[in-house]
Amino acid sequence: MKKYKLILICFLLLSHSLLAIQAIIPDSIIGKQEEIKNFKVDIELAISTYSGQNSEFFFTYYYEEPDRIYLETDDYVLLPKDALKTLQPGFFQLDKYEYNYLGQKEGLHILELIPLDRQEKYRMVLALDPEKALIRAGELFFQMGNYQEEFKVLVDFAEIEGYSLPVYIEGKLAVPAKFGIGSDIKEYREGTFWLKLKDYSINIVLPESIKKKMSSN
Repeated sequence: MKKYKLILICFLLLSHSLLAIQAIIPDSIIGKQEEIKNFKVDIELAISTYSGQNSEFFFTYYYEEPDRIYLETDDYVLLPKDALKTLQPGFFQLDKYEYNYLGQKEGLHILELIPLDRQEKYRMVLALDPEKALIRAGELFFQMGNYQEEFKVLVDFAEIEGYSLPVYIEGKLAVPAKFGIGSDIKEYREGTFWLKLKDYSINIVLPESIKKKMSSN
């Protein structure tokens, strides 16, 4: 009898845990991002390598679903590609991930998302505000190419027109420094970067010139 009681208790605890996860990731929190069909945002990017080389860039980032982007700039912009994945609303589609509920911290629910596609070399931790139905912060852990170290990127979100959108991103990265035959990367230069994002325009009519450039990318 005690054995059956123990099994029942374990089952109830598991059910409660699953219900807790479902309760903190309703469509109003993450699924709402999919309402964003397009947007543009002004971005300031700064990169500093440990060897002392510093660069700063200004550009406008355009997005149109499902995954078309265009950068409007006069500079050659070296972007931390994996960090910028968080800008795309479709990045948070839950059917792409397995997820673990890690508990609460300062009133926020912490959720870990791991891609079902094991070829994707990243994982993500989100801090969710269930009362306001918003993403408050995120951590992205990823690898760059064949570089062995796992990099950590911090993302601050803000409520903009009812959506959770990143406004500040910072972290470490490895910039390719030497190339071999066939464009194989022989050497990396480590450094840090940050992105500031402002002046979002969401679900707008994109200029035809921008849409054509998106199609040609």
